[in-house]
Amino acid sequence: MKKIKKTTNLYIDGTNLFAGQNDLFGPRRHLDFAYLIKEIKKITSIDKVFFYASYMNSKQRERLAGAEALFYRQVKETKGLFFYKGHRSPSSGKEKGVDVHLSVDIVRDVFLFNCKKVVIMSGDSDLIYPLEIAKSCQIDTAAIFLPNRFSLEMAYQADQAFVFNFMGKFKYNRKLPRSLKIVSIKKPRTINVRGR
Repeated sequence: MKKIKKTTNLYIDGTNLFAGQNDLFGPRRHLDFAYLIKEIKKITSIDKVFFYASYMNSKQRERLAGAEALFYRQVKETKGLFFYKGHRSPSSGKEKGVDVHLSVDIVRDVFLFNCKKVVIMSGDSDLIYPLEIAKSCQIDTAAIFLPNRFSLEMAYQADQAFVFNFMGKFKYNRKLPRSLKIVSIKKPRTINVRGR
């Protein structure tokens, strides 16, 4: 069998990321994705990036269509990035299949020995279980959060945890894990939906 190079894989819950940054910056601006990856690489090395998202349906997109389309287009332009496009329920508009696909990909990569470290960017505590699986297989884990998409449970589960504290928006009144590092970023680089 051909020997596989073990990598550090970043798995991004893209829908969670888009919703979180929309709450932070409003519908007319979004994070510069290349800038975000650069900031992530300052805190942990990354070899591969996997991005999971679903596009909003026409009713949901009325005021966010421009920002979502531009943000996901920029994400897709990232060299070597894997983009998984999920779907939405026609009746409820809720996202379907994205979290499951993300979770299964992590477990697959762990069991096939394709990675040495799993890094998840999401505030969705449903993704704690794949972290537990990775840790049980002696794979290092890390979690990265936006200040308004923080999961205390996931922060405790991961070997390392980071909050990008954009504009000092991270507020928490419970005991935080020692492994959590708060990364202060006063002026994140954003893109106006009408151009830079």
